[in-house]
Parts: sequence; C-alpha cells; structure tokens
Amino acid sequence: MQRWGLVFLACPVTFSEEEQGLLVRAAARAWFEDSDRVTFDWPQMRGEVVASSEAQVLGSFYGQRFSAEVFRPASSEAQSVEFLVTEAMLRQSAGPVAEA
Repeated sequence: MQRWGLVFLACPVTFSEEEQGLLVRAAARAWFEDSDRVTFDWPQMRGEVVASSEAQVLGSFYGQRFSAEVFRPASSEAQSVEFLVTEAMLRQSAGPVAEA
C-alpha cells in the first residue's frame, strides 16, 4: 500500500493490508468506470463501494471520497466505512490500461 494513498475518515472495521488494497481497487473501478456503485463479494467480506463526485482535502491530503457498506461473514450487520484515496493511488490500483 502506497504511503498516504488511503485515509479512512470513518472505519469501525479493522482491515488487513490485503483488504485495504481490495477496497482501493473497487474504488478505482468505480472511479474509472464513472460508476456510482460497485458491488464486491470476496471470501472475507462483501458489500458495495459508493463513489462521490467530490474530492476532499484533509490537512495536506487530497483525495477522492468514497464510502462502503461492508458485511463480514461473522456479522449480520453492515458496517459503514468512509475513505479518501489519492488520484495517484486510484491510477496505480487500476492495473494496466489496454489501448485500442
């Protein structure tokens, strides 16, 4: 995970580095596909990432705002997560871009 590429604004859930990366990739997918919502279903969690069209400044950190509803297999309740991702991190997480 790139340092300072991801900042959680509200996060009642503990994420591993791998899970953070998956969440950022889901956010990158929403951002690049200009999609309001992207659902995900991974072994360790499922849910939906919601992209905001707003960028936000938090101190010296500037990033795109996202929120997610996350369900863990052991829990029946959704946890709401809000986070910012830098544009550089979004681009890095998008993977290779195919040219036509």
